[in-house]
Amino acid sequence: MPQAISYVRFSSSKQAHGSSLQRQQEMQARWLEAHPDYTLSPLRFEDLGKSGWDGAHLENGFGKLKAAIDEGLIRPGDAVIVEAIDRAGRLEPTEMFPVITHILNAGISIHTLDDGVAYTKQSVNGHHLFLLLAKIQQANNYSETLSRRIHATYDRRKAQAKAGEQIKRHTPLWLTSDGVLIEPLVPLVKQAFEDYAAGLGERRIVRRLRESGHDKLATINGTTVKRWLRNPIAIGYWNDIPNVYPPVVEKELYYRVQHQLKVNAEASKAGRKSSAPTKYLITGLVKCGHCGRNFNVKKHPNTPATMQCTSRARLSDNGCSNSKVIPKRVLEYIRIQTSLEAIQQAFQHQQLSVSQKRLIELNAELENVSRQMSNLADAIAITGLTPELQEKITTLHQQRQTLEQEKLVLERTDDQPNSIVDAIKLESSFLADDPLKLNALLQSVGYAITCYQDGLIVVSGDLYPFQYLGVDRKTKEYKVLRFGEVIRLKMISPQLDALVTEHFPDRPFTSDSLPLLLLSRSGKSRADTE
Repeated sequence: MPQAISYVRFSSSKQAHGSSLQRQQEMQARWLEAHPDYTLSPLRFEDLGKSGWDGAHLENGFGKLKAAIDEGLIRPGDAVIVEAIDRAGRLEPTEMFPVITHILNAGISIHTLDDGVAYTKQSVNGHHLFLLLAKIQQANNYSETLSRRIHATYDRRKAQAKAGEQIKRHTPLWLTSDGVLIEPLVPLVKQAFEDYAAGLGERRIVRRLRESGHDKLATINGTTVKRWLRNPIAIGYWNDIPNVYPPVVEKELYYRVQHQLKVNAEASKAGRKSSAPTKYLITGLVKCGHCGRNFNVKKHPNTPATMQCTSRARLSDNGCSNSKVIPKRVLEYIRIQTSLEAIQQAFQHQQLSVSQKRLIELNAELENVSRQMSNLADAIAITGLTPELQEKITTLHQQRQTLEQEKLVLERTDDQPNSIVDAIKLESSFLADDPLKLNALLQSVGYAITCYQDGLIVVSGDLYPFQYLGVDRKTKEYKVLRFGEVIRLKMISPQLDALVTEHFPDRPFTSDSLPLLLLSRSGKSRADTE
């Protein structure tokens, strides 16, 4: 039996939420009921949200349909069923007609469901020729007319925006349709930008937004957050026109986020991805020196929590040769002793000076000017150098010169305001309010604690490694060697470990310091505490 091959297309991604797809599928189902001599092919081709006017579908679903014909997967006698000829494309007649006849010349018919016409090679060589050409011409004319209307509307609103007039358009969640900020949402949106710039991912940001309790954020998702982060409306722009809307974030924060988006995209392309801790500050910072995977926390009912290579824990020798198990408390101690410089480096990216903020803005503005000049060069190649294009090029050239001069001055300005004291304050603040953001910041500057089978522990950026020597069972202390000196850390119960982690997340504990910390918390005498 011949096969019926389904092809579905619509131009706008908004139509995915409407009835276009369902309508086309229902029409195809009715056609199959009326043509029992055909079986439905498992081959299905779709171009959802692909334009048929600019030919985008020829590189996607429709292009795959043509390739399937050329490869013999769709054979003579088979039928392609589409809602209408314009679903196959709305190119100019001289381009569209060969696309259609290529299918018909292969012995395959095209059935249009809106009018019940079956086009074949024989019918188009006869009475269907002028009908097909008329349909192709009509589809192209419709798209051209629609395009002119859209461009005219866009040009009118663009002129209004440049003149400082208020324009109405679809706006992000934090703005009304009139372009007014919804004040309760402003700090939440700003927090989302700050979290992403600090290294947190969309999923964690989404969770925080939902937990805010605002009804407009109850069903927010990662895709929407990603659109927020990329949208220049956040700093008041509509395309390249500034001051159209009130900004929801500062320019330097917006451009820092754009930089982070680029970094994340490059890391993802290269197969690198930051770890997202779900509970412990230390997770994602501790790595295996043999396979490079994370060390993860393992809790025990009667002994303190430990950390071990993930691959080793899951697959034993088949996963990794590093069987070393190190107490979580030891690795937390090492993090506290060595991470301050990395925190200071991360702090430089988060708490920028006035000059640094302006430099970020300048780099982004220069990139935008270069992009506009590149677009103008493409336009000149097509139309030639018109007076209007010459004027735009001159204006952009002057803008670029002004921006480059300002950048040169700022690059030679030394106004680093951040000190080690600032970094300590930042660490304390994050430990108290947002330890997972501190984790993301440390990962963003490459801070890592690497553990080896022999107990060697190397910290990135630190010249002096640690050596874990094991447990002194008699004194119930962990032993760590550094600088030729053995450091003793009190071994505490899982219950006490949880209590200490809750109340003193930023403090290292030695045998002497732990009782004093507990004393300060309990208010009892030292003897009672001990």
